[in-house]
Amino acid sequence: MPSARIFPYSAMKQPFRKILFAFLAGIAVSSAAEIEVSSLADLARETARSGQQIRLKPGVYRMSDYLTEPVLAEIRAGVDHSQKRPPVPMFVFRGNDNRVDCEGAVIEIDTSLYQKIPSGGYTRCLIVAGSGNTITGLSIRNTGANQGSNGNILSLAGERTTLENVTLQVHGSFPYGYGDLLGKGGPNLVTLQKQSGIQVLGSGSVLRRCRVFSRALGHCFYIQVGDNIRLEDCYAEGTMRATSDMLRDTSGPAFELGFRSVYENREGRYTIVPGYVKSLVEDGFRTYGNAGRVTLVNCTAINTRAGFEIGAPENAPQKALLENCVARGCERAYLIGSQTIVRRCRGDIAHGPLLYLRGGRDSEVDLELVGDGPQSLVHAVATIAGENHRVRLTAQPGERAIPALPILLGFGMPQHAEMSSPIRPAPARGISLVNEIAAAPVITSDEVAGANVTSQSRTFSDAALSASPGSWNLPAGGIAPGVPAEKK
Repeated sequence: MPSARIFPYSAMKQPFRKILFAFLAGIAVSSAAEIEVSSLADLARETARSGQQIRLKPGVYRMSDYLTEPVLAEIRAGVDHSQKRPPVPMFVFRGNDNRVDCEGAVIEIDTSLYQKIPSGGYTRCLIVAGSGNTITGLSIRNTGANQGSNGNILSLAGERTTLENVTLQVHGSFPYGYGDLLGKGGPNLVTLQKQSGIQVLGSGSVLRRCRVFSRALGHCFYIQVGDNIRLEDCYAEGTMRATSDMLRDTSGPAFELGFRSVYENREGRYTIVPGYVKSLVEDGFRTYGNAGRVTLVNCTAINTRAGFEIGAPENAPQKALLENCVARGCERAYLIGSQTIVRRCRGDIAHGPLLYLRGGRDSEVDLELVGDGPQSLVHAVATIAGENHRVRLTAQPGERAIPALPILLGFGMPQHAEMSSPIRPAPARGISLVNEIAAAPVITSDEVAGANVTSQSRTFSDAALSASPGSWNLPAGGIAPGVPAEKK
């Protein structure tokens, strides 16, 4: 048998040398020894480098142990005071292209630590600043008194960050127990200390199977800037409280304020109204105006203010997408703006509408109504305003008997989407509405133009229902024949 011939590296042509080098380099990276760390200080040091495989040893890590005076001095020195409200971190993942395995590790952040870091900025407890990083299995939880930082727990600032199986247990804000009734950013009746969960800023970010359990006034997931951001199988949960319970308080900020509210109610007073149920957190999933294309698939919001408050700029080249998402027990299930596709999603009307299509243009909404109907005061299944929207509302198979709450076409959402505020007419042009919820009548305002409405329920005009019964042209004895009207 002939001997094997050895092909020398020096004899290879230059393109093949490059390919071989890249291949061998890839093997070296993939087989690089995993670095195990057992402190936040070690984790900060290793994640400041790039191309690392890092494992945070299982256990509980207290941020108070990491924030020594030298670390706090470094944080103070790193704050960019040229910005009006600069980000102020406790911990930063600085490197690029690291994979950090945190399975079984918990980071505890005591709310008293907010007082130790520099003031005047937005607190971002943990910031992923580098690009191309992947963090898996991490749990973060708050401990301590009920106070907030007016910031968030985890901020994805770098591009192409991937979070998988990350869980946040958010606690600590003031006030807590009234939702946004005392303010949410202006006007405010008290000094706010909010606390949010995961903030997304970096393009190409992907979040898979991440969960935020919030017991604080703040958003669970919110996307402020960045493009091509994707959330899959993520979960947001808040908690609810009845306004009637709030009005039983004998101490606390609402009591001290005489139960005032920043919202005008249907009686024209700025007071808390009984009969409603409020989320004590903000939105489950939220986008802001500077966000680019955002996709949410198989995501769930439970007991949040808005389950999904999603929209894109009116001139966005690509639409935001929600697919197979669920909102249950929220103040409003879906609050949708411009250039958004809602496909195969569902929600209930336990404490508020299934849909506020608040205005804007060119959204496509397909929603299924599920659940057992209202459990507190609810005034509408949906309100629809804006231009050139396509809306289809359906009921779950075996539709349960629900009150005949209307779908209001040509009406905006109430002020700040607060259910106790009046719902007023708003322009609706070129809307296509298909209503397959038999129990929900469609009421149209005078602001509707060029609409195409197909409904399994009855359709009324707001003007006709607002007219005096004397102009309804009914028989003198009403609609039941043979029953004479009582003589006056």
